[in-house]
Amino acid sequence: MGFIREKLSLAKSGDNSGVGILFLLFNVLAFLFMAVCASLFKSATHSRGRSSERITPQSTVSKKDYEDIVNGLLRDISFQRPKFHSDVGLKARVENLLQSYGLSRNFITDIGPCIKTAIKYASCTYPYASPAVREAIAVYTTHIVAIDDITSDILPDLEDYSARLVLGQLHGHELLCSFTKFLGDQSRLFGKFGADMIIKGTLEYISSAVIEQSQDGAHLSPDASEFLVYFRAKTGIADPFAFMCFPEDMNPEERDLTKYISAIPNIGLFLGYVNDLLSFYKEELKEDDCPGFVQNYAKVHGSTSLQALRQLRHATIKEVRNIRSILADDAPTTERINQFIYGYIFYHLSAGRYRLAELNIPAALEAKGCFQELK
Repeated sequence: MGFIREKLSLAKSGDNSGVGILFLLFNVLAFLFMAVCASLFKSATHSRGRSSERITPQSTVSKKDYEDIVNGLLRDISFQRPKFHSDVGLKARVENLLQSYGLSRNFITDIGPCIKTAIKYASCTYPYASPAVREAIAVYTTHIVAIDDITSDILPDLEDYSARLVLGQLHGHELLCSFTKFLGDQSRLFGKFGADMIIKGTLEYISSAVIEQSQDGAHLSPDASEFLVYFRAKTGIADPFAFMCFPEDMNPEERDLTKYISAIPNIGLFLGYVNDLLSFYKEELKEDDCPGFVQNYAKVHGSTSLQALRQLRHATIKEVRNIRSILADDAPTTERINQFIYGYIFYHLSAGRYRLAELNIPAALEAKGCFQELK
């Protein structure tokens, strides 16, 4: 009997111990479950907060949506950081060229920020070009950026630019005199046809700059969608920068013009689309800024800005594929045009004026850091 009571006592003790262990295990599992739920809830709340955070209180586009569009574009075109090197002597050579075309030293000093922007653009976008070609692109871009900066100050001279050019008359401002001399000297670098298209595109840019300055904007009806692309090509200087992709020392016109000319319209569209996509964030932040291409595109097509951005992303991807396909039979040119595509995007990602490093766009943070290292 004592043996039986001892066995029963041990059994009861074992039962109590087992219940205790089960109770402790239940509490641990319950704690872990609650911790996981709290973490998931916090993550979901943060995600919802991030996805609903607008670029500005008045904006209809969230930061998260815009980041997804930009990051998606970079992924879908297999974006890579372009290969380029710092050319410490480029600034001095560009300033000397500007002086040789007639700009005074005082004015060259005044447009120092324009020169800096132009050098960065030429170095990023045309990294494969020879030093002479990069210098010419930087000089051209300096004139464009400077004109954009002082359009209102020289508006009468800009209005008369084409007429004076045709009549062989001197221009009223030294910047325009310098630009004319420069334009007449570019066939040796970009071929006769390429130089003609650079001149044509420049005249279109100057005329459209006058229109933008003196007009309140075009009346946009739902049937005017083609106008946006038409006018954007002129204000964006599409032809000049497209033809600069194919300098004579790499793609002589006599041999290669028929191979690459059919890609020029696609390159022009690519230039405009990328600029419109990657400048959208800074335009939204400037509440007093005039409506940009994306807002006008949305208005004409009866869509939202977010829908317009998504459509432009897909259009950009399409143009990149078309450019690559058109030039696919020429491996060296294809390699260079990919450097151009990546470099043009990289310039926008790295430029402080677009403020893309403020967003969750890893390539923009890398681009900003890269140029800080090169300074």
